[in-house]
Amino acid sequence: MNKGRFTTVLLALAGALQAQVDCPFGKPEPPAKPDIKEIAPGIFQVGTVRLEKITGNISLPVTINMNEGPMEYLVVTGKGKTHESLLVTTAEPFHLQVAMLLLNCKGSDGHLIPEDATKPVPGEPVDIELHWREGNKNRMSRIEKFIQRADGKPVKEGPFIFNGSRVFDGTFLAQRDGSIVSLITDNAAQFNNPRTGRDNDDLWRPQPKGLPPLDSNGTLVIRVTPTAKQGDLEKRDAKGKVVGLRDQGRWYKRGSLKPFTGRVVAYYKNGQMESIRYYNKGVQAGIETHWYDTSQKRWEMNYQDGQMISMRAWDVDGNEQKKQP
Repeated sequence: MNKGRFTTVLLALAGALQAQVDCPFGKPEPPAKPDIKEIAPGIFQVGTVRLEKITGNISLPVTINMNEGPMEYLVVTGKGKTHESLLVTTAEPFHLQVAMLLLNCKGSDGHLIPEDATKPVPGEPVDIELHWREGNKNRMSRIEKFIQRADGKPVKEGPFIFNGSRVFDGTFLAQRDGSIVSLITDNAAQFNNPRTGRDNDDLWRPQPKGLPPLDSNGTLVIRVTPTAKQGDLEKRDAKGKVVGLRDQGRWYKRGSLKPFTGRVVAYYKNGQMESIRYYNKGVQAGIETHWYDTSQKRWEMNYQDGQMISMRAWDVDGNEQKKQP
């Protein structure tokens, strides 16, 4: 989608969603034109929400809001249940909704989340990460690391589900309620927890170990692209023959006839992500990132049309290296 069409669609969707928001006096607020900027090719800023089309990543600013006590939400706005949410954001839910729609995510497609917690949550799986600075170090972790059950047991690693909230009586509920990522079943929230126990509003607690300090800032990253491991892919030439790493060709998932679009991830034995890179129609594109097993960023390489065009590197203490390896 080119920038002109992107902007037209975004304005139409955002205007329609914002027109649905109830004001305190019972009349809908007039739609405001969202601030849209293309800050780099294929990277758009919509309010405080950032969308990377090539990687399929969406990011938004968050603040650490709690580190103890019962918890029902992972992310809310200032309108939401801030006393029960791990994170608070200044991002507008309708901006986030438009970004998800522009990545062709349809959510639950109108289906409500079943009250029976043994049944699956309708929608599309996404991975959610928290990124933050610790001194001069860049840190990141899957959001599940900071959730535990009331009995102290950790939460199993896995996706959350984009159900997309809903519109009721002309009101976009996520915008009205400020509910973005919920741990308990909430059809008004945009993302829901598919894990056993989502029907129990007293089950979830923050896991403070490793959690950034209260009131510190970070970035929430939502990844919606298909995921593969490097061993799942093979490189083929124009005739479909498997070739070597340095040969001309495109990357395919084994057994697939369609060039791979998505991300490739690797993990250390301790569960920390080791690397992530992206492919668009079988060609590497966007930012490839590597981390130390401490979660400190190690390398960052920018690819365009399969060629690396820039690189940055850091030592284990977070100091950027002037001489790149």
